[in-house]
Amino acid sequence: MDITVAYFHPLFHADTVKRDFEQIRATGATSIVYAVHEQEDQRWPRDLERGLKLAQEAGLKVILSLGRYGNLFAGPSHMPSWYTFRHPETCVKDRHGRFHNVSCHNHESFRSWLFHEIEYLLSSYPVNGLLLDEPRCPDVTCFCSVCRALCPDITDLQHFQRRSFIDFLGALFSTVKRTNSNAKTAIVLLPQDLNLLDELVTIPQLDTLGCHLFWQLLNEDISMMETWGRAVVEAARQHDKRSQLWLQNFHQDEEGEQLLEQSCTKLLSAEPDEVACYYYWRNNFDPERVWQTTRTLLRRIPRRQLYWQSSSARFSFPQTSAAANSTSTQEGVQ
Repeated sequence: MDITVAYFHPLFHADTVKRDFEQIRATGATSIVYAVHEQEDQRWPRDLERGLKLAQEAGLKVILSLGRYGNLFAGPSHMPSWYTFRHPETCVKDRHGRFHNVSCHNHESFRSWLFHEIEYLLSSYPVNGLLLDEPRCPDVTCFCSVCRALCPDITDLQHFQRRSFIDFLGALFSTVKRTNSNAKTAIVLLPQDLNLLDELVTIPQLDTLGCHLFWQLLNEDISMMETWGRAVVEAARQHDKRSQLWLQNFHQDEEGEQLLEQSCTKLLSAEPDEVACYYYWRNNFDPERVWQTTRTLLRRIPRRQLYWQSSSARFSFPQTSAAANSTSTQEGVQ
């Protein structure tokens, strides 16, 4: 099993970041997920590039997560999408004419902007893949002019919305592969969205299916971890995709800490291709103890001992414009 750790921390202090990545690598992790929000690339691109290079120098592949882009995806910072705020005409419109704070995935101007952003990020920074965190198919049926034009049959709008959302995700992942054929693509669902599995597995450009097994956060019984996990793993295996299951090592009180080992056991029983968790994440009663417990659990996971290293000398990113994507990898036995 491979290990991925989400690193949702500032990249400003290089010494601290380097230490953190060394700790993450020491657990056996081969990748990090780093969430980028629209404002970050605009305001501190040098810090972003420098921090992601440090991850690769530590032997960690970098998977970018689109934080709150169009308010369609989850992100660690609860800030609204700047694009959606500035372009209210792209917002989802319900049957009563009310607009909702999420961009319609069928709106061509939004799609064009988002796909261009993806191309820019993948070609401008040392990145090895893209992850969509909890993609949000709007809770309400969209009656905007674009959706009505694409689906004149008002009785079919709800089903059209679901179909078009899968098409949108397919187009997004096609953009990733077109920009960098070696980039990996992943999608991580909430358990309540696992009904999308049968359709997601049909997307040829999607490499990895994931799920947040956050039974405590969702007030479910711990046994549901196995149910959710096996559904993802079986769907992935049947369609030659990888599976990724996430452990909740955040928002833990003292009682929750005691159940971390049991939770990890439940997760591993599903036999995913990849285990994922967080580095020092939010609202734990004892953050240091939770991280130490997490490190211990990760080190017990059976895995191939691979070392991945990318030479920073192979990257050249001009400060003024998007560079051509020169991502290259070197993998060998440690």
